[in-house]
Amino acid sequence: MTDTQYLLQTIESLLNVPKQGEHDPYRPVWHFAPRVGLLNDPNGLSFYNGEYHLFYQWNPLECEHGAKAWGLATSTDMIHWQHKPLALAPTEEYEVSGCYSGSAIEVDGKLELFYTGNVKYPQGGRTAYQCRAQLSESGEVNKLGPVMDLPAGYSGHVRDPKVWRHGDDYYMVLGAEDLQKRGVVILYRSRDLTTWQKCGDIYGTDINGKQDNNFMLECPDLFPLDGKDVLITCPKTWIDIDGKATETFDVEVTIGALDYQQADYQVESTCLLDYGFDFYAPQTFEDADGRRLLFGWMGKPDEYEPYQPTKAFGWIHQMTCPRRLTISNNEVLQQPAEELATMRRNHLSGHCLSTSLAGLSAELLLQDINGATSTITIADDLVLEVTPSGVTTKRKNLKTGLWQQKTWPGKATSLQLLRDSSCVEVFINRGRAVMTSRMFGKASGVKHDCGFRFESDKPMSYQHWTLEG
Repeated sequence: MTDTQYLLQTIESLLNVPKQGEHDPYRPVWHFAPRVGLLNDPNGLSFYNGEYHLFYQWNPLECEHGAKAWGLATSTDMIHWQHKPLALAPTEEYEVSGCYSGSAIEVDGKLELFYTGNVKYPQGGRTAYQCRAQLSESGEVNKLGPVMDLPAGYSGHVRDPKVWRHGDDYYMVLGAEDLQKRGVVILYRSRDLTTWQKCGDIYGTDINGKQDNNFMLECPDLFPLDGKDVLITCPKTWIDIDGKATETFDVEVTIGALDYQQADYQVESTCLLDYGFDFYAPQTFEDADGRRLLFGWMGKPDEYEPYQPTKAFGWIHQMTCPRRLTISNNEVLQQPAEELATMRRNHLSGHCLSTSLAGLSAELLLQDINGATSTITIADDLVLEVTPSGVTTKRKNLKTGLWQQKTWPGKATSLQLLRDSSCVEVFINRGRAVMTSRMFGKASGVKHDCGFRFESDKPMSYQHWTLEG
């Protein structure tokens, strides 16, 4: 298939969005979502040519996983997004099974794009190429082709290049599965972005004493932050749930120190980056103000994905809000980017045991929790429970209708909740932990006046705003 043929199919898909999409109760007010098709990983995040650039994994032809393209949207405030022409389409032999995830770096006035060209063989098996493209100031994308074949010693699962500059050299980390089926992160170095030299495996199973059952580390992101080096990965392993082998979709963040000369990454601390139901494949970038910002995919490719009701409206999945990362007390904190406060309207505040607050796009700040036991109802299928020992998100399973739960084990002193039509992001203790989840119950599907309802055994101070995107 040529680029032109793929583009024509994309246009046809956009022109045939289901008519009920005009009355879609699940479409977000201000979170980024595709107009049509399936969205997953954020890619190529950058501030370039005076605008924020959000590339993303996209199947514009259907609400299913398949040979992914790269979509693109730009913004001046990370709230209002302008859809741009298709950035990358899987039309070359080295990417025929998909333009998989990657990153971007500005060099000499052009935005250099690096991504994985995925190739699956008809007889089984696969290979991967690390590819390069360029986005010009005029918005044209030029593919330069592969810069790296599949390296020796690894399976066909080598992907998701994250590229940055350090000193006079460029560096790249790749997520990989080695031939012993162990998940590792590989570090590479280059002077010209074309010829890459392997430095070594810097993180993963059996490296620096790390012991686990991970068979793959996806979407690695390594970056400096507040005098430390931070590594984000998506470890893949199998766990038993009710007698069934189930693939994990967690996101892990470590704080440590990278020795560039020795290709050695020493870990100081490790924890989950999100404790909710729907968060995967995040990526960070540095903007013009030096902030380290993160977007994540608000979704997971699990067995419940086919049951999401947005598919009836021609689309599936969305991005998280932009989050600013900092380090405090050797912990990575995530907080909503400052720009989001400009959406606040209709401020209310109080101090009480219980109340209901309107707004299907809204923000709720709860303070003075300090040991209170409380329940926050956000939708008919999603409830937040707070106790002195933890915060639990309870949600009805889309497939079975049974309640499931995810828990952050700690003492909450404050909660900041950002909700949109069919999602909520919960920032605990000023971003010490986050819980991200989608919900599709009546509170998100029927336009009534309840956005949050909380009940507590001790009075709590609250502030509430509706949010206008």
